[in-house]
Amino acid sequence: MSQETFLNYRRFKWLWITAAALVVLTIIYAVDRPIGGRNGGTAVGYTYGTLAALGIVWLMAFGLRKRSYRSSLGTLEGWLAAHVWIGLGLLLLVPLHSGFSFSCNVHTLAYLLMVVTIVTGIWGAANYSTLSARISAHRGGAKDELVVERIQDLSDQAEQLCRGKSEAFLKLYNEFCVPFKPSLGWILLRSRQPKVDASAASGMLSGVAEGERADAVSMIGLLDQRLDMLRSLAEQARIRALLRVWLYVHVPVSFALCVALVVHIFSVFYLW
Repeated sequence: MSQETFLNYRRFKWLWITAAALVVLTIIYAVDRPIGGRNGGTAVGYTYGTLAALGIVWLMAFGLRKRSYRSSLGTLEGWLAAHVWIGLGLLLLVPLHSGFSFSCNVHTLAYLLMVVTIVTGIWGAANYSTLSARISAHRGGAKDELVVERIQDLSDQAEQLCRGKSEAFLKLYNEFCVPFKPSLGWILLRSRQPKVDASAASGMLSGVAEGERADAVSMIGLLDQRLDMLRSLAEQARIRALLRVWLYVHVPVSFALCVALVVHIFSVFYLW
């Protein structure tokens, strides 16, 4: 049995509702024969435009619903499902409103902003749950501060093993100890490190004195764990960067869409 997500919520409830509404609206559009041709200024055009505007306002309200933790107006997953499918429905409803007539004006700009808003919103919704889960999986439930502390602890243990050791031992340490500075820039740009190469480590171990080899093996094990944690921390940072980029695009474009919608409505009723 497949797991229920916001896309297939209640057996694709909002998909079927949106699809049924679009079928009815498309049939009405097809049989309508207004004088002067189909456009946003006909009865059907005004009706569809009103529905589209209400739909956009409702989509914007999702941001408020996400923060209303005690709301009794349906589940958040149900709202998200409706948000996605109704948003996709607007991609057809708005062209039906305008009679599929687009030109270089604020009306087309509003539509393009709506397309960007919907596409980025769907991308974010589809990826947020999986990416967020990957963050928890990579850090094993630990907070970033604890991960950084663990990395530092492994570094300290490896350094302790180096005290009083030969040059060959220190060379082995320097080969596999990646410098680490706990900053976002370092994590994003410098932490794509390979795992400890077993064959290379074995070759270098042969040059270490017999009495130091046990400590050398322990040190390599510590540095290998350290590299694993560095890669995990880097992956978390990259995931967070992706989510932030999405928000930096989706949210401003959403507000730009609202402004364009207001200008569009104002120009229709007061300038035409």
